[in-house]
Amino acid sequence: MRQGKRRQDLAVVPVKSCATAIPFQHGVAGSVLCVQVVHGQASVLKLLDLAWLVHRKRECWPTRAAMPCRSRDRSRSPRRAARAAGGCCAFEASKDAHRWAAYECHLSKGTFIHEACQVRTRVIAGHAQCRTFVLCEEGHVPKKVQKAKNREEQVLAACTVRMNPYLHYRKMWGQIMHISAWEERKGYGSKLVAAVEELLRQEGVDILVAYPAPTRAAQSFWAKMGYQQQERSFLPDEELLPRYEGGPLWPEQNAITEEPLDRLEKKLLVGGTLPAPREGAIRTRPGGEDRKFREVVWNPLDLRTRKAPEVFMTALQLQALLHPVCRRMRGKRCPF
Repeated sequence: MRQGKRRQDLAVVPVKSCATAIPFQHGVAGSVLCVQVVHGQASVLKLLDLAWLVHRKRECWPTRAAMPCRSRDRSRSPRRAARAAGGCCAFEASKDAHRWAAYECHLSKGTFIHEACQVRTRVIAGHAQCRTFVLCEEGHVPKKVQKAKNREEQVLAACTVRMNPYLHYRKMWGQIMHISAWEERKGYGSKLVAAVEELLRQEGVDILVAYPAPTRAAQSFWAKMGYQQQERSFLPDEELLPRYEGGPLWPEQNAITEEPLDRLEKKLLVGGTLPAPREGAIRTRPGGEDRKFREVVWNPLDLRTRKAPEVFMTALQLQALLHPVCRRMRGKRCPF
């Protein structure tokens, strides 16, 4: 070792074993300093040539945790960081733990407290032709019902959609009944709505309807997602009948002023061929207000084209959906 090298210039990190040889970068170029740690005390063994250690195993080099801190975090490359979707996956709630976690997510908002009974029947029991979708972190999907009830296992966001098959065509349209997120302004709601639109589009749903709350935040959110109030609705006239008249539409109103809310619509499938006409008899039952009208009764198989466990979107698929192919990273197109 060179003369004049001060002791405080040597860097030593603690290790678990009693006697371990650890190489450290030395001030002399092309050489390393081998240090032995015995019962917490370090002693210099010898100065080895760097070329001699090139042929040694990789375990002899210090780990990333033992290396000195750099000026900035280089643990993830920009390309890998751009590919990551925050570790979020979207899927349909197919298990009781998923449904209870979605139910607790809805009740975390004061908007749905006064209609908790309706939310429970729609989310837990799946009544009123409703299907629930959730957004979770990969590896943190709720598994235990009791933990989901105690809010120990949570979902990032939840969305409940009422499925309405067309009366005369072999397609469906949906109405968003509830949507909520545990943390606002984090992008969870936008990710979930985009995933739900894509998952329903794959099942033949062509139109989604929503009744947003009369607040500036809700109006801007749905406008950002492409939902607009149409002068002439995308839906046929027979689909615009309200529920109290035996129709499939569930109009909503302000809980305080009891004024009807604006109906926003978005077309998911643009163009294409006309849907095939529906064949066979349609079963009805008394419904509407005071059961004066007849409402259509659909078979559960008419409300979906895939089983609930198959309705799933991974983090990479969600990332590809949120960021189009035209996005560039380091001068190259996104590979998704």
